[in-house]
Amino acid sequence: MGIVLNKETKEYAIKEHVPNEPCISAPRANKHKFKKRMDDMLDVGCLVLSTMTPKLLKQHEYMVAYEMIKNLKEIF
Repeated sequence: MGIVLNKETKEYAIKEHVPNEPCISAPRANKHKFKKRMDDMLDVGCLVLSTMTPKLLKQHEYMVAYEMIKNLKEIF
């Protein structure tokens, strides 16, 4: 999975917390960057979930990728 995330430059999604949403008056570039990061985190979260057993999937289905990886490290 790390190879795929590295290739797609989305590896940060399993290493960083969810960013704070920019305020309404923030520049458009900041809003675009936030949206891209959230989209990437959703993509990575789906990828991580697709590799799990049904039991683990139930435990992690409402987490973002960073939290999933952190929790899996604690479990294993």
